[in-house]
Amino acid sequence: MLLTHLDKTHKEFKFMRKSLCTYLSAILFLFYIFILNKSAYAHHGGVSSAFGPGAPIETASPLALGKGRYLIYEKFEYVPFEQKGHVEPENIDTHTFFNTLVGYGFTDALSVYAGLPFAIKEQDTLGTSDGFGDLGLLVQYGFKLGERDGIRGLYRYGPEDSYGAEYSSDDLKMSVIAGMTVPTGTTSNRDDNGNRFDMGMQPGFAAPSFTVGFSASKMVVPHVTLTGDTSILTFTETNDGKPGNEVRFNTACGYEIFEKPNGFLSRLDIIGESNFLHLTKDLNEDGEKENDSGGSMLYLSPGLRATFGKYVSVGALIKIPTWKDLNHESEQQGAEGLEEYRAIVTCSISF
Repeated sequence: MLLTHLDKTHKEFKFMRKSLCTYLSAILFLFYIFILNKSAYAHHGGVSSAFGPGAPIETASPLALGKGRYLIYEKFEYVPFEQKGHVEPENIDTHTFFNTLVGYGFTDALSVYAGLPFAIKEQDTLGTSDGFGDLGLLVQYGFKLGERDGIRGLYRYGPEDSYGAEYSSDDLKMSVIAGMTVPTGTTSNRDDNGNRFDMGMQPGFAAPSFTVGFSASKMVVPHVTLTGDTSILTFTETNDGKPGNEVRFNTACGYEIFEKPNGFLSRLDIIGESNFLHLTKDLNEDGEKENDSGGSMLYLSPGLRATFGKYVSVGALIKIPTWKDLNHESEQQGAEGLEEYRAIVTCSISF
């Protein structure tokens, strides 16, 4: 009996050690990617995979769709920029983005998404540049640190971890994402003087981009859930130059203030987020760095998420630029860190 118990304990220890090594390897791999790619391009809105009850808004959620489920997701983002005297009378005025995302759960752990943005970019005295952006493809794989059959370790998502189940649980939910964009967007818009708009004012970017990321979420106490994510976006070079890369670190805290499972409004969450973004300098057509681009910035972002019924969710967030360290800030205008604010509204439907 004692030998049998010792043998079982030894096997459980080996399994836990193997799971821990796998988890640490994944973290080290992502950290390695971050170090190698710490370089970003401004002027476009992003779509995070944040949907469902209790999920944040800008911070990507590890929540999975579930096998055979579909998602329709719409994100609206309005961005007015600070007006600067050194670029008068051609200040970039506002950017408005509509991002549409559709998703499908191939398994309980594996979800795929396709996204298509539409941008409206207005510049004083030069007019408006609008059109569809680049088609995006994203793959998400979810796993968790939990207990199964008395053994604690890493497990891929099961039916209990899908959108249709309770979002808040004691398990540490995690996901890795990988994606790319295809240069299908408009890149030839011209201003009111007949000249081609700069690259940052075009809806598309004329080059593929690639992204990799990691997100995690856990209920720390009843009704309070913490979520964090990190991601890296890189572009390829074209004849017009190369947008830099984007490195993001987001954290969010959601507090459930209302719940009525069978009501029209089934859940209401207060969301508080911290969104850090690092942008490096763009490259011009000669392959040289643009010194008046890039930098680091921090946004503090209050918001709300309302869930209607079981599968309809609406989020609203205001991103407020709170701290920034921009390269040659006195020469920049119309870029991240120099907004008055970013107003974001999202709506997601799963079926």
